[in-house]
Amino acid sequence: MRWRLTSGVLVLALTVCALASTGSVSGSSAETAIDTTSQAITAQSVAEQTLVIAAGGLLLGAGLGVALVSGATYWYKSREIGGKLQ
Repeated sequence: MRWRLTSGVLVLALTVCALASTGSVSGSSAETAIDTTSQAITAQSVAEQTLVIAAGGLLLGAGLGVALVSGATYWYKSREIGGKLQ
C-alpha cells in the first residue's frame, strides 16, 4: 500500500514538472495571450468604425454603378449614332 502511494505521488510530481517545463520553455501560452489580445483590440477598433466602413462601401458601389451605367450609355448611343450615319 505504501509503495502505491509513493509511486502515485512520484508520477503526479513528474507530470506537474513536465507540464510546467513545457509551458515555460516554449512560451506559447504567453504568445497566444498576446496574439489574442492584439486580435481583440483590432476587432474592437473595426467595430467602432462600422458606420464609416458601411458609408465607404456604399460610395464605392455607387461610383462603380455610375461608371458601368455611363459606359453602357456611351456604347448604346455610339451604336445608335453610327446606325444613323450609315
